Parts: sequence; C-alpha cells; structure tokens
Amino acid sequence: MKSLSLLFLFLLLSLGATAQRTAILGALDQEIAILLDSLKEKKEVQHGGLTFYTGNLKGQAVVIGKSGVGKVNAAYSTAILLNHFTPKQLVFTGVAGGLHPESLPGDVVIGTKLIQTDFGQIDSVGFKISPFRKLLGGRYEDLYIHSDPELVQQAEVAAKQVVFLSISKRAPRVFSGVIATADVFVSNQATAEKLYTDYEALATEMEGAAVAHLCRTLGIPFIVLRSCSDNANQVARVSFNQFVRPAAINSAGIVLQLLSAMN
Repeated sequence: MKSLSLLFLFLLLSLGATAQRTAILGALDQEIAILLDSLKEKKEVQHGGLTFYTGNLKGQAVVIGKSGVGKVNAAYSTAILLNHFTPKQLVFTGVAGGLHPESLPGDVVIGTKLIQTDFGQIDSVGFKISPFRKLLGGRYEDLYIHSDPELVQQAEVAAKQVVFLSISKRAPRVFSGVIATADVFVSNQATAEKLYTDYEALATEMEGAAVAHLCRTLGIPFIVLRSCSDNANQVARVSFNQFVRPAAINSAGIVLQLLSAMN
C-alpha cells in the first residue's frame, strides 16, 4: 500500500510539472532554431511522428516543436502537443508578411486576435468569409479569435526590452493587432491591401488561427508572435528567402524575453 501511495504521489508531481510547461511552436526550422540553441537540459521526445524538445529556457520549463507549414499541419501538431504535454500556455513564433502600410521587414506583430481569411463561401457575388465552426456543430459569432490578454500585455512589455535585428532602412517597429491566417503565401499587393483594409490585419501567415482555434477549444491560453520577412507584395518570395532567418530571430527574441520575465 505504501509503494502504491508513493507511486500515486510521483504521478501527481509529474503531471503537475508537465502542466507548468510553456509550449512553443514554430512552422519552420529557422523559427525555432535560436530557441533550441538556448534550451538547457534538452530532451528529445517523439509523439505522433513529430519531434518535441523539452527542457529549461530562460528559467522556464518548456516544450518546443515544429508544426510544419499550413493550417492542417499546425492543427495536427498543436493537437499532438496539447494531448501529450498539457502545457499551461502556448506561444507560436515565426515570420509573416507585413500588411501595415508602414511595415518593413524586421518589424514585429504581436497578435491580439487571429482571423481565418480563406474559410467561407463563394456565391454569385464572390467570396464571403465565415466564422469558425464549432466541433459539435454551429458557428462562433465572432470572426476573430482573441489571444490571451495577459500574454499580450506581457509580450508588449517584453518587446520593449528586446534589441531587434535591423534588416531594413530603420529600426524594427512593434505593432499589436490582427493576424490573418490562410493556406496561401500572399505575394500580391492588391490582396495585401485588402487584408489590411477589410480585416485590419497587420500580418498574413499560414498557421496562427488554426493554432488559436485548438487552444480556444481546449481552454489553453495562447499568443501568436510574428516578425515580418516581407511585405506580402510582388517581391515577397525574394524578401522571404532573404530575411526569413533574421526575422525569425526577432520573433524568437520576444519569446526569450517573455520567458525570462516570468521568473
């Protein structure tokens, strides 16, 4: 009986430690590379065909993973991570196309809310966006999924402490606002302007809203952080290839400062 009691206590402690982890995801190797380089007590774990890394980052217990590109891959990776690690919160980090008229590569966008811009219906008038559907039926009323307000506030404070890599003609700026998600790499000026005008989106990417939807469904606090690798215009692919690494470092810089401030 004593041995069973000790085993039960051990399991409770283990679950408690697991629940205290902060989960961190990025779609690309470049987006999590600096975080893995800084990870202490690193352990590699395989689940669902994916590799996750646990350890200590800036004094915080974390689990880091690569989600893969696109909403389906991001949703799958998030589901696997949340199921096996039950973290206390999730941070998604990476690069995006900047949409604000004054945005330049290297700028940072703290996602206060996420919107899925390729989910809806096409009729005789054209495409109309629809809210997310609930798993058991029905729609959410709001087109947007709101990030955890406490994490947003913490990220905004953390961003003020980060020395960002300057990869444009001025020092990087920090924006807070809407991030648009779709299974599309936007490289068209008219489309970029429409996303900004219609949805007030400051960045366009391919994973954030899917991750947000999973976190909202399962009650996990989350935030999406992005740094602009391009301006989602005709030269976006060239800019992305040129600036993906420094932009990823800028986004990861907020993650590192965010974790450090939690001590």
